[in-house]
Amino acid sequence: MDGDESEDDGVFATLRRKMSEAAGHRPEPGLLLLRDLRDLHLAAAENSLYWEMLAQAAQASKDTGLLAVVSGCHPETLRQLRWTNTMIKTLSPQVLTSL
Repeated sequence: MDGDESEDDGVFATLRRKMSEAAGHRPEPGLLLLRDLRDLHLAAAENSLYWEMLAQAAQASKDTGLLAVVSGCHPETLRQLRWTNTMIKTLSPQVLTSL
């Protein structure tokens, strides 16, 4: 059984080494997370602008149906913006000071 365990350790050690080598060619996972959060925040900000434009068009044309849709959906986008902003504020110091 000792022979099997040392063989397994060798396989796992090789696997760990290969994974470390592969991971060495990629940015840190924390940086990837921050990039994804930034992209998500920018997408939500863009969507918020679209909701604002639709709301203005709905008000100008007195389209109560469209205004109801905007009034229901835009707050969700604003909530997403607050969440991404909070996550970026929380994670940025941790990630950027650990590099």
